[in-house]
Amino acid sequence: MSSEPFPVTELAKRLESCDDSEFIAILKCLRSPAYVNEQLLKSELGLLVTKTLALLRSSHEIAIWRGCQTAVVICTYNPLVLCAHAGQLLAAIYSKLEQKVDYYSSSTPQTKVLLQTLVFALSSLMNLMRGKPSLSREGLVPKLKAIIPTLITLAQYEPRLTLPTLKILLYKNTTTFRPFANKFRVVLVNLIISEYEHFDKKTKQLLSDNFAYLHLIKLQGSAAEDEAQAHHKSYQDDNWRIGIFSVLSQFKPILDICGEILDLEQDNELQKLINSLTFTNNTKGSEASDFLSGLKLDMNYPITLLEITRRLNLLVDLLSSFLSLPTPYPVRIPLGTCISISEALLSMTRNFLPLRRDVRGDAELSSVIRDLLPQIQFSGIKLLSSISQTYGKLCLSMLPSILGSLELFIPLQQKSSKIDLDRCASLKSEMIGLFNLVNSFLPHMGHHMQEVDFFTKLVEVALHLTKDASTVDLVFNQQATNTLNNRKNLKKKQKKDNSSGSLSDLYTHPEKFKLESSDRLLCEVNHFLRGIISTWKVPSSQQLRILKYTISTAVQFKQQQGFIPKSLLELLRTEVLYPGDERVSILPLAVSLLKESSDEVFDILCHPRLPLSVIHHVKPLPEYVEESFEDEEEEEEEEKKDLVEEDTVAAAVSESLSHSAQEQAITTSFKSKQVVIEELTAVEPTRTTDIQEEPENDIIFKKREREEETTAPEELKRSKIISEATVTVVKQPIVTESKKVQVPATEENGASSDDDSEFEIPNIHLSDDEDDEDDSEE
Repeated sequence: MSSEPFPVTELAKRLESCDDSEFIAILKCLRSPAYVNEQLLKSELGLLVTKTLALLRSSHEIAIWRGCQTAVVICTYNPLVLCAHAGQLLAAIYSKLEQKVDYYSSSTPQTKVLLQTLVFALSSLMNLMRGKPSLSREGLVPKLKAIIPTLITLAQYEPRLTLPTLKILLYKNTTTFRPFANKFRVVLVNLIISEYEHFDKKTKQLLSDNFAYLHLIKLQGSAAEDEAQAHHKSYQDDNWRIGIFSVLSQFKPILDICGEILDLEQDNELQKLINSLTFTNNTKGSEASDFLSGLKLDMNYPITLLEITRRLNLLVDLLSSFLSLPTPYPVRIPLGTCISISEALLSMTRNFLPLRRDVRGDAELSSVIRDLLPQIQFSGIKLLSSISQTYGKLCLSMLPSILGSLELFIPLQQKSSKIDLDRCASLKSEMIGLFNLVNSFLPHMGHHMQEVDFFTKLVEVALHLTKDASTVDLVFNQQATNTLNNRKNLKKKQKKDNSSGSLSDLYTHPEKFKLESSDRLLCEVNHFLRGIISTWKVPSSQQLRILKYTISTAVQFKQQQGFIPKSLLELLRTEVLYPGDERVSILPLAVSLLKESSDEVFDILCHPRLPLSVIHHVKPLPEYVEESFEDEEEEEEEEKKDLVEEDTVAAAVSESLSHSAQEQAITTSFKSKQVVIEELTAVEPTRTTDIQEEPENDIIFKKREREEETTAPEELKRSKIISEATVTVVKQPIVTESKKVQVPATEENGASSDDDSEFEIPNIHLSDDEDDEDDSEE
């Protein structure tokens, strides 16, 4: 079967007349690396480029659209076409874009789709050509002087479409962009002033990023440099730094306006902080913030106070772009000043600052101020979030003051230190931003932070926000207060109003009127609780509440959705690994919840085992060690046998004693005991008894002979002598021999005998000399 690719000439001929499905198949064929062949460049690939240019120059929108797609594909996957024909394709796309921009006012929805395709193709080809010296110098840079003005003009109508491309051109081709900087600044200023609040979040971010990147270029309208400062050394980031301070200088007027609402004289430290935010010397020669006009506020129209929030959001977005965007050279950032501004914004709260006495107390103004102050504080949280994401550990030295300022965002009840949980529920979206900021700080904080009260309050807020809010609670709460008024109105005859709907569902199915917590809130709260449990020892009451929340939420997700989210699973693991002071483990519950899915952590905790890489080597014991073990076992067995034989001999001796002559019985007993002792000594020389030694043998024998002569007649009357011998054996490693054997005697009639009738068996020491003497006597 042939492996040759489909001929390029056939594909080029089918570009104009093919349908949509066939056009997709042709683009897939053009991605093949088989066409990256220099022999095809002048013949077949040249024909393909010619057909593509014909499509781009067509007057039909569908043909232009196909030409743009084909140009992007062949330049992306075929470097030969990119190097040889990218300039021609880029010029054709630009010329068609310029025509469409000139007639934008009369454009149709199809024309707007084509504009998006043209801008996409133009941006893709410029990105492919950028960075390649010859291609960029000969094909890209000469055409940028015509492309940039067209994109700036289109940015007035389609900012989201063109601002990403202009942002890259500002950063990558700053020198080429310089002649058009003032024109672009005018377009940006008009968009920011007139329509900034109407754009979506992504477009707002693009506007602030492009405004910041304009400060890579020193604007021509800037004031002349002071001659007294001309001899000082200039830095590359001077213009960037001027832009930062021009935005920072706009915060102080807003804080002064807040001083007309709150009585800032109650906090001297806050007044000193606000007065220090003056940057007149650092903003000389800058027109960066001149476009921001003054705010028009009127206490008689409280709704105008919301302009403060809009201005703060704009300033925070602009400042965040200056702080977070990458630059071609190092820049100096006033990090301490930015944090001071965020702390001043977070201090605008009624927790500790009262309203000024000259502020009217009507309901409308009070309601606007109540909603305005948390939004001002949230601006400080957004600024801190941008700083934390960009600079991270550089904020650790100022972390205690930052946490103290964040604590002011938690609303408190009036004239009390308790948390206003209902107010926290109304600020749920802002609380998500607070948890996100705290989660960015937690990995760098360690275990020795002193701001424990702040985290205790945050845990309370987090557990409350995770509860599903009911929208009918207010109805039930007001029912009791309205009962009396309703009774008075019942006396009057009322007609049934059929125009209103039935309210029975509010009372029969109140569980259907609930607002569930969002997934983002649960993710941030779970992340926060996981960091708190693994870093600090939470109070026992909160620890149990966290465990209850985790188990109940996991069961709910398991029943309703069939799985447990990743953030909740990580929280379960953390609670098992860090049980707290109560030592309450939820391992069985967690394992039962995850029994259908294998979890490595819980599997190891339930079935602990050594890693497979650990190998234990058992070396054989030396021969002398094995022999010593065998000898010890044999000695233990012999000891047991000897003890059994000793008891048997003693019993036989006691039964064989004669009732006629005591002397003969005593002699027999001595001989039997002597035989037993000899046997024990021969078998186990290391055994000893725990009885003390007796006097010398010679003295005992002489005394016994005298006693036998005096008591011989009386002893003949005795009818029975019972002798018992007891030997206590204790095994010790190596000791000298010492033995004692007692033979107590009892009379036949049961009466106690005299001292003369007691016999003591001495401790006999056997040696080789004594054995010889015994043999000679016999």
